Amino acid sequence: MSELAHDFSKKHFGKPTWCAFCQKFIWGLGKQGYQCKVCSYPCHPKCKEKVLAAKDVCPGVKVNHNKRGEDIKFEDIPDKEKKEAEEEAEEDEEEEAAARKPPRPLMTQPSLQRIANGKKEEVARCLEDLYLVGDELGRGAFSVVKKCVHKETGETFAVKVINKKNVQQDLHRLAIEMQVLKTVDHPNIIQLKEVFETEEMLYIVTEIVSGGELFDRIVSKGSYSERDAALLVRKFIEALDYLHDRNIVHRDLKPENLLLKSPSNDTEVKLADFGLSKIMGNEIMMQTACGTPGYVAPEILQAKGYGREVDMWSVGVITYILLCGFPPFYNDNVPLLFEAIMKADFDYPADYWDHISDDAIDFIDNLLVADPNQRMTAKQALKHTWLQGNAPETPLNNVPGKLATSLSTYRDSKQGPSSCDDNDVMGL
Repeated sequence: MSELAHDFSKKHFGKPTWCAFCQKFIWGLGKQGYQCKVCSYPCHPKCKEKVLAAKDVCPGVKVNHNKRGEDIKFEDIPDKEKKEAEEEAEEDEEEEAAARKPPRPLMTQPSLQRIANGKKEEVARCLEDLYLVGDELGRGAFSVVKKCVHKETGETFAVKVINKKNVQQDLHRLAIEMQVLKTVDHPNIIQLKEVFETEEMLYIVTEIVSGGELFDRIVSKGSYSERDAALLVRKFIEALDYLHDRNIVHRDLKPENLLLKSPSNDTEVKLADFGLSKIMGNEIMMQTACGTPGYVAPEILQAKGYGREVDMWSVGVITYILLCGFPPFYNDNVPLLFEAIMKADFDYPADYWDHISDDAIDFIDNLLVADPNQRMTAKQALKHTWLQGNAPETPLNNVPGKLATSLSTYRDSKQGPSSCDDNDVMGL
């Protein structure tokens, strides 16, 4: 059986309960804490992330973690325990109240702190003290991206501005994860430069790319071949192989996350947007339902533990689109879409696939596999004959036009936004 992390949800305890992590009393009757939906593991709000970070394994069956609470009345609990629990509950309530406060405007944010090596260093009063912040480059559900120029070096970067009320994650854990991502150095991955925070905001500074989205370039270019597709696929699989070797899973590969470094180069592809990335511990399977419908792997929809294999499923979807101009899975009815994905129910319409090489089809067949254990890894994919320089120069004349239609439909639909729990940082 795979080892699973606890699946916590908020819980109002109806009888005296002790936190299974810190062994301290959870204050009062009806007070809120967290409890694993599977094994009933109870804990304080502050202890939840510590339990997950400690890699405590859920046994997969209901367990009585609160034997002490069965034989004691509230009034019989020692006063010292009551006082400690009451103080902790007050701290939790103060933190929740602070999180609900509306943010102040960007220019009045005090105490800009650099997050590095798990520590914080005060560097200025606001971001504009260090950077000249320019035009908006893009906007997402939780963030806005702007162009910025470092005042001392004159270097140009992009800065993603995130309201911390959308980031319910422990900031120390965030600092550690961002520090890991700062070590990522690969020619096909956008480089994280530094991370700042204030009381209300996070600022993530990255290298800037100006070539736009890969799929848009294909549409505008008009000419395209199967060999071009294989070259592009190889580059972003090399990036994934690099990440997977470092226990980093992207979890949200989709067209808008494949960018080009500059307008003058059609093949310098960059993997972007680590908004849903997680740093994986050894043998830890991630439980959060994340990803973009249409590109998400079956095991995510089935709420199973999952790992690096989800990225390779998305590679299969993207490769399919690159070769014919439309996705293997699409349905306006989202439940039917998910059903097709979970069954890996797709085909190769003859009008669009008869001229595509058998190697390319075999490559996709080994990625769009419902069983993640049977799916090619990044290393195996890089050894596949289709990526070994054997792809033919077959022109894909119909792909740009078909891709333009598919992109328009994709962007107009509501299938674009990613789904993820509130603890994920919509960054990088």
